[in-house]
Amino acid sequence: MVLKRILPIVFMLLIVLKMHGQRIAIMGAMDEEIELLKSKLEHKKEVNKNGVTFYTGKLKGQKIVLLKAGIGKVNAAYSTAILTSSFKIEALIFTGVAGGLHPGIKPGDIVIADKMIQYDFGQLKEEGFETWPTRNLSQNNEKNSLYLKVDATLLVESKKVSNTINLQPVNGNQPKFYVGTIATGDTFVSDPKKAKDLYSNFNALATEMEGAAVAQVCNMLGLPYIVIRSCSDNANTSAHTDYFKFVQIASVNSAQMVLELLENYKVIE
Repeated sequence: MVLKRILPIVFMLLIVLKMHGQRIAIMGAMDEEIELLKSKLEHKKEVNKNGVTFYTGKLKGQKIVLLKAGIGKVNAAYSTAILTSSFKIEALIFTGVAGGLHPGIKPGDIVIADKMIQYDFGQLKEEGFETWPTRNLSQNNEKNSLYLKVDATLLVESKKVSNTINLQPVNGNQPKFYVGTIATGDTFVSDPKKAKDLYSNFNALATEMEGAAVAQVCNMLGLPYIVIRSCSDNANTSAHTDYFKFVQIASVNSAQMVLELLENYKVIE
């Protein structure tokens, strides 16, 4: 009788221990962005926590927890909170697609973030919008830096990968790599004027809807992270059409970049 009571407890403890044995988290906002990685995950197991589905296993010999964060800053921050409270994470890689802002960027080109910014956090004044730095949850309500920097080691390793990897051509073009700022906001940008403003005001190379929210949570937790985005469009009037045309191949190329990064970035056990 006692054994019957103890066994479920032991079973739950084993699950918890396994969950806390993970090392690297990989996030994407949508199914397309994690599909390739999920298909290559060895010893895959599925765990649901508070509405977020996690896939644990190994990629390139590394212990991984993979998840779909959901679209938008709130979903991304929520998923990161559930992730970091449920698993022991040593680093986080965000993968997926974005709208290109740099004039030279074409669909398929990849932007490796060296820093992130939330462009839609601030004050709307009569003369225009003023972007504010985000604030931490502290007694002093401390300000973060306006630009949140990614992890230096992950950035170095990502640059190394960009010099050696060959990705699938997109629309006849071989993907090029850019390193710089990625701007995050709760808006799918398909307006050339807004795209130009984001590039001019923040020197942002790409825009998306999740990365800087994840960056803020990681920054508060002291968790190393990086954001890697493959451009599916140019955030202009044809962005909606281009997005659906190139989202699959752009997602695959971003995921391939992550796989190669895992070969180079090794977690200290």
